[in-house]
Amino acid sequence: MIVISGRKNVYRKLGYVADFCPICRSVQAFLVRRIGRASHLYFISLGKGDLAGFDRICQSCLTPFPTESKKYTQILKNPAPLAELRASTFPNLEEVWQERLALEARVSNAPLLLSAEERRELILSPFLLLVPKVERCYNSAVMDKQAGYTILGAVLATLAGWAVAGALFPGSGYKLALGIFVIGYSLSLWQILAAKTRRVTREVVPAIARGLRPLAPSEREVRDAFATVSAAGHKMGAKLELSQLLALLK
Repeated sequence: MIVISGRKNVYRKLGYVADFCPICRSVQAFLVRRIGRASHLYFISLGKGDLAGFDRICQSCLTPFPTESKKYTQILKNPAPLAELRASTFPNLEEVWQERLALEARVSNAPLLLSAEERRELILSPFLLLVPKVERCYNSAVMDKQAGYTILGAVLATLAGWAVAGALFPGSGYKLALGIFVIGYSLSLWQILAAKTRRVTREVVPAIARGLRPLAPSEREVRDAFATVSAAGHKMGAKLELSQLLALLK
């Protein structure tokens, strides 16, 4: 029997706020969540876990960012129009984000007129913003449908194989069942590891592309930014397929 246990992040929805999204490069609605660190058995969490922090998920690009719940005057339990969220949850948003909003206005109007240093920093920014997500992905258990179906199939195949082998080969059927278990365990482990790559491809690469498009970066600028991330030793440098990102930017 395959036993999978460990610790995982447990998220609890707190409600909705308005805030600035550096990937969308504009003010957006966000879902705020409490992050707990809890034990799990077969990826089923055991309790809400110890408080590890809070995050906010942009409801447009679905990218999560760390946050502090106290920065908002309140958190609305239900979604609301963006104007209402701004007034109710973050009334001084424009003051807090004044410099960044002014910069984004320049990006929107004439991205190629930015200075070389400004372009380097802005093109590097989406990579750095998504670095923590890639790190979390590869440092914790990740489960998706493909991995879940493989584990379920492995468990059922092992149980069925044990029963059939015991009936057909009394006294030696355990060898067949053991072989099925080893194959199922190997396939399950492979799918769990592959789930991390699939998540990066599905969630991280499109988010970086979305943050870069308004800047109209050249391939050389993108490659230079990626080289900076790689040189810093981040997992993104080894795990993210740059060709996939460049294809989305064409």
